[in-house]
Amino acid sequence: MFNPNCDKDRFVERLKFALTKKDVLQMVRIGNDLKIEPNEMLSLTLHKDSSISFHAAWILENMLFNNPNALDYYLPKIISNLIISNSSSVRRHLAKLTAFGIFRIVNQKSSKLFQKEFWSINLEPLEEACFRWLVDDITKPAVKAHCMEILFLLSTREKWIAEELPHIIENQMEYGSPGIRSKGIAILKKLRRSKS
Repeated sequence: MFNPNCDKDRFVERLKFALTKKDVLQMVRIGNDLKIEPNEMLSLTLHKDSSISFHAAWILENMLFNNPNALDYYLPKIISNLIISNSSSVRRHLAKLTAFGIFRIVNQKSSKLFQKEFWSINLEPLEEACFRWLVDDITKPAVKAHCMEILFLLSTREKWIAEELPHIIENQMEYGSPGIRSKGIAILKKLRRSKS
């Protein structure tokens, strides 16, 4: 297994090779010991080597899910990287973090400062990307499911999303996987509840 007494270069080199969930959790611990910041992992999510970018996103997800205050801080950068990523594997992890981060903001679980900062950024590129991925046949189901969640959360502020989203979800459910149908049913229920 990977030597925990490594330096940052060897840490990044390890990202080129297959990882299991157990390996990812160990890499998170090693990254913490090496003082690797989420910003460094975020930069690696855009690496030209697809294995490095995918594994960096997976490790980043595990770093930030257990540290929601840090997630609040990095959320704008995560969204930026999500929008420009060409990797469906990276998108899956960044979209999951984005959905969780926006959930925290919408439900006022993050600080007022982060809420104010988040609502001041231009969210149109995120909305456009999520709608595009949601209707794109080649988008992986996990990414589509996270996009549904993101758009639902944004619809709490942008009413036009709440009007458009049900039609797209219903269309996706007709031809989608069981996971997409299940997520679609859950989001449609939430949308109906938010209208009443």
